Amino acid sequence: MSIEIVRKALEDWFTRRGLRLESELSDRELVLVEGNNRVYVRIANEEFPTESYIIDELSNAMRNRLKYNKAYIAFPLSARGLINGKLFRSHWVGVYLYDLTSNDPDKTVEELIPSIPIQTQQNLSEDLKRRLDDLEREIHNLREDFVKNDAMTLMKEVDELKSRLSKVEHIISELLSRVDKLERAAASVSHAQEERGETAVAGELPDFLSNNPWIEVLRRRGGEDG
Repeated sequence: MSIEIVRKALEDWFTRRGLRLESELSDRELVLVEGNNRVYVRIANEEFPTESYIIDELSNAMRNRLKYNKAYIAFPLSARGLINGKLFRSHWVGVYLYDLTSNDPDKTVEELIPSIPIQTQQNLSEDLKRRLDDLEREIHNLREDFVKNDAMTLMKEVDELKSRLSKVEHIISELLSRVDKLERAAASVSHAQEERGETAVAGELPDFLSNNPWIEVLRRRGGEDG
């Protein structure tokens, strides 16, 4: 079936009803103006369409559905018994049937299913989009707060660990100093004992430090710091 003949018949029928052709997106896609509405019309020119063909045409029309207030698909008259009205209405798409054999110009095209205007759906879409934008901003802010708070917590923990380490180092330093003094005192006592002829074991510490495991640890730490 010639798409040019079908398109010309449809354009003439639309013009008689006050619709103005705005543009042709392709040889099978028209955009019309009806008052404040922009109407999308897709032309199906398969002479004997099947149910799968009709569904494919609906799927193709849905790609542009949200761009226009109304949307239709024009099928040949032979598709009448195959049109699923519930399916088309649920997608807000109307159906025209055209009959090129009619001798009456007004009966060349029939509006089988009116298209449902989508101003309300568009407004809802805009509301949903705004809400989604708000949610995205909230998630972004929460993520930033989480990262910021997490970083602050880590910094506090690091500062606390540094403070504790500083205190431990200070205590170790004091202990090493005390050990050094004790070793010097022990050496002095040992030297005095030797001078008095008393028996003393070289390097022996006073009784209160003998066999103390911490002495060796502190000595090694002192050697490492040196």
